[in-house]
Amino acid sequence: MAATERHDEAHGHGPHGHSHGHVHLGEAEWATYAANTELQGEVFIGFLTDTIDWIDDLRRADGLPLRRILDIGSGPGVAACRLALSYPDARVTAVDSSTAMLALATQRVARLGLAGRVDIRLGELPAGVDGLEGVDLIWASMSLHHIGDEVGALRVLRDLLRPTGLLAIAEMADQTLVLPDDLDLDVGRSGFLDRLAAAGEAWFADMRHGLADAVQSSDVPAMVAAAGFEIVGQRVARERLDPPLSDDARRVAHGELLRSRTQFGDRLDADDLHTLDILCDEDDPRGAMHRADLFMAASRQVVIARPAAGSTISSRSADSSAAVSPTGPVT
Repeated sequence: MAATERHDEAHGHGPHGHSHGHVHLGEAEWATYAANTELQGEVFIGFLTDTIDWIDDLRRADGLPLRRILDIGSGPGVAACRLALSYPDARVTAVDSSTAMLALATQRVARLGLAGRVDIRLGELPAGVDGLEGVDLIWASMSLHHIGDEVGALRVLRDLLRPTGLLAIAEMADQTLVLPDDLDLDVGRSGFLDRLAAAGEAWFADMRHGLADAVQSSDVPAMVAAAGFEIVGQRVARERLDPPLSDDARRVAHGELLRSRTQFGDRLDADDLHTLDILCDEDDPRGAMHRADLFMAASRQVVIARPAAGSTISSRSADSSAAVSPTGPVT
């Protein structure tokens, strides 16, 4: 098949700043990106499994079973499948706006023998979840910030939850790091990592500004409360992988740099762009694929909430048509 440009809603978080959003990729590039997203979910599965343990404690205290689960912005299905394996009596629905990511999710479901227990659904908020039955748990990882009206989207999700249901959200806390400080980088001008971070933050601000129905974003707990939820708990979860990295983790770190190059490389000057190209070059000994000092440090702000008693906000009347974007654990 000839290489064609493909426009999918995609996201990740760069090595010293955000690198996510609308990505224009050819077929070969998209295949690499999608595979890296799935691998990233596997490498940082601890963000999900630790939250599952937390949810188990909460549900055990309530004495309530989990029968129906929704993974919103499911990407390649890593979380949806892990949730299905963790709750064998539950049926999981994975919703995403990217057909390419859902193709990977479908393959993963079949590979793990979960057909019939994990439903794959192409959809956008709010209409994309119309007709779904009430659910006991909603998992939303690294997708909320891609929705213009985040509170409006949360109201839609609240209406899907049964009164005793739980919403679990994971969003970026601190910047994801994969490279040592400039003094130890041995490539590029001093201050490169700071400039890379600034380019990523500027890109992220422009991305938010350009979303449909975009409103001023706030911190996650405040938005969750404004949408009619009672916050059960919140914390910052951290994962750090020290060198030497496994082959999978190294590939994920390299993928983060590649996404930085694709998504906001045009915001760097020629010298910094050359530095980034060296770090992305799989044949250069100074590149990420060969560096002995490559590491990964990622964090997520995790918020768990339930519908507030007596909440009467009607999410179906909210004017919100933003897409649910694919996830990844670093995403």
